[in-house]
Amino acid sequence: MSLLIELLGSIALLLWGLRMVRTGVMRSYGNNLKSLARRSEGKTLPAFTSGLLVAALLQSSTAAILISASFAGQGLISVGSAFITMLGADVGTSVAVLIASQKFTTLAPLLLAIGVFGFIGSKVNKWQNVFRAISGLGLILFALALIAATAGGLSELKQFTALLNIFEDQPIFFILLALILTYLSYSSLAIVLLSVSFLATGVIGVSEGLYLVLGANLGSGMLPLISNWRGSIQELTPVLANLIVRVVCILAFYPFVDFVATFGLRFVSMELFPAIYHLSLNLIVAIVGIILSKNILALATKMLSNLEEKELSQPSFLEANNFAMPAISLASAKREAIHMAEISQKMVVSSLAVLRDDNTALRSEVIKNEDTVDNIFDSIKLYIARILQEELTPTETQKALNILNFTTSMEHIGDIINNSLMEISGKKIDKHIQFSKEGLNEIISIHEVVCSNYDLAINTFVSDDCELARVLYEKKQELHNLEKRSVTKHLQRIGKGITDSLETSSMHIDVIRDYKKVNSLLSSVAYPILIASGEILESGWKQKI
Repeated sequence: MSLLIELLGSIALLLWGLRMVRTGVMRSYGNNLKSLARRSEGKTLPAFTSGLLVAALLQSSTAAILISASFAGQGLISVGSAFITMLGADVGTSVAVLIASQKFTTLAPLLLAIGVFGFIGSKVNKWQNVFRAISGLGLILFALALIAATAGGLSELKQFTALLNIFEDQPIFFILLALILTYLSYSSLAIVLLSVSFLATGVIGVSEGLYLVLGANLGSGMLPLISNWRGSIQELTPVLANLIVRVVCILAFYPFVDFVATFGLRFVSMELFPAIYHLSLNLIVAIVGIILSKNILALATKMLSNLEEKELSQPSFLEANNFAMPAISLASAKREAIHMAEISQKMVVSSLAVLRDDNTALRSEVIKNEDTVDNIFDSIKLYIARILQEELTPTETQKALNILNFTTSMEHIGDIINNSLMEISGKKIDKHIQFSKEGLNEIISIHEVVCSNYDLAINTFVSDDCELARVLYEKKQELHNLEKRSVTKHLQRIGKGITDSLETSSMHIDVIRDYKKVNSLLSSVAYPILIASGEILESGWKQKI
């Protein structure tokens, strides 16, 4: 029992070390990941390399894949680039496993000393996070040494060996075991390293170790999909494509595990075998994925399109029998308002991908979402009108009006996206023209700010927090300044005679001004809260009822 507790403790230490590395790198260099993603957009090798580097640095392909999916959802990179980046991330984790599986355990005390004392002594936040990552690496190496020592003891336990003997001829057991452990630990890297330690100490045979690697790889493909299941089509498509190519290659590898286990030992030591096998598998997955990327992405898109609509076109939370209890009916209205806001937010997020990639399928989805927003808005208006017929306190009346103002803003945002930005995208597609590289980057920067402010606006509406309202209000001027700089730069490019800028001149200006309008509507969410607190005068704000 004591050996099992020691093993669990060692695994926990390994997972914590991985977490520290990931946290340290993200806090130190997380802001640089977006620029890295942008620079690799549309280029296979840079996209693949960026995924490899990010996963190796974060010690997690899952984290790198989720970041790529998020960027695709925001329109920062295309779905195709996100998919290639994910393939690179899987290889990056394999490289991390290969390096970590080497006998570097003697470095653990040194890395821990540097990391801990550096963290304590540093006053700069960035350097503290760098030292945090170094400490994490030390913990990983230390944990691997503990696992190896503990695993050696397990191999001598009759009960443990008897249990393994039961499943010796059941490869599915080891695949499922690795899959479950990967899900529970949220780290395929940890499970592969565990198999390396078990194999090196004789706890399991070579074949069983390779089956664990297959299960961990399957888990690494499933984790991002499970974690991101409620994401947009743009986010889900590359994640599902990554899982599809992974499943196909694992099925192809499965029948030959025993042959590879016997043949491979002639060339590779037993200690390195799982790591080399893991790397080989992911390299083949990457090659197949890159070659067949268009077909795999098309299949993923088709599979997702066949799923039921995740957003209902009709209200989901309006309870018609609660009008006698205004507090409950107002809560229902507020919940429906948030539902509506999330749909209009999805339209804003997707609009950039439509404009950049000329994505006609996504354009149709955005236009369809506008009908959904209108239907829900009409229902909320009628519901609020019915609530106002009851005997309400002044506070309840104001809450009802605030909900109506909020949903009005969300409906106006939907109109801007549908009636203006989607019209612009249609003209752009028909004329076969593209924004200049500089102009597109400016649009992306403005879009990022708007998307960030959208989350802030919804949180402000939900919480009625005065501090959040103040921040949201101040963000309006920030985007105004950004819009002015973008227009000036665009006019300068026109003056230089840059072809793309000339062809898209009016479109470029209209797009950034439309995003400015969206941001102004988001900022209006803060007004009722700031008026109630006395920070701004009611005369300075016109209600939109």
